[in-house]
Amino acid sequence: MKKRAGLMVSLVFIFSAVLSQSFILSSFDESADDWSVNDGTLYHHLQNGNPDGFIEFEDNQDGAGIFMAPNKFMGDLTFYNQGFVEFDLKNTFDNGQRMLEGDGNVKISSSLLTAEHNVVPLFIINEWTSFSIPFDAESWGMTTSGWDSLISDVTMISIQMDAQWNYYDKTGLDNFTLKPNSNGINSEPGNSGVILYQISPKPLKDVTWIVTEIKDRLNISLSLVQLNGQELKTIFSGELNPGTYKFKLDCTSLRKGKYFIRLKSAKDALTKKLMVI
Repeated sequence: MKKRAGLMVSLVFIFSAVLSQSFILSSFDESADDWSVNDGTLYHHLQNGNPDGFIEFEDNQDGAGIFMAPNKFMGDLTFYNQGFVEFDLKNTFDNGQRMLEGDGNVKISSSLLTAEHNVVPLFIINEWTSFSIPFDAESWGMTTSGWDSLISDVTMISIQMDAQWNYYDKTGLDNFTLKPNSNGINSEPGNSGVILYQISPKPLKDVTWIVTEIKDRLNISLSLVQLNGQELKTIFSGELNPGTYKFKLDCTSLRKGKYFIRLKSAKDALTKKLMVI
């Protein structure tokens, strides 16, 4: 790690054969991935998921049982603002009773705030079905300031798995994912297959992640630029192999105002706005 002009930049390389760390994912293919259960029993299965492994909730008690997400989904999630929460559900045992309202309800909490949202319909889901919830203030019924505060210090994410009344039922969960905003990709895709993702949060007080995806081996230059076009800082310059790269940028020494992140290669010149407050 190097410190230049008061800016600290660190590079994290994720091999292209591995899912980018810009996604937080529990695929359950090999384990329950540290998920836990509140009221009920959790089982992990290595097959019959969507595909492969999944976790299953068994309701053998009175009260709505929930699955609790592990620590990797906690903390500062502002990078994922305007992104999506996605998951797959299947009712694996139908007790013949009416549906329990709240099945599939996702709840997010910090030490001070809580928001919840549900997109799962009230009927038996006999096949694996995918659901997606926008990860933004409006979708979760919050003000922008409240939402920003909540997702900056998440202490709990849960999903209700209790689907039916009359105590006994089972529901499977697979591929629980938190992903950043795909609409943040530059509106003019790079000629060489380079992607520069949206910078979050907006506006930014201190630290942000700059995420770029390289399709082919390529020399790139990534820099912080002032509004007048003058380069303020070279963040990275060199050759990269195919893969997804994350650059952590500490902007605490920058003056308040607007800046640009510029990515240049032999065929591309991509930019993203950066607002520091």
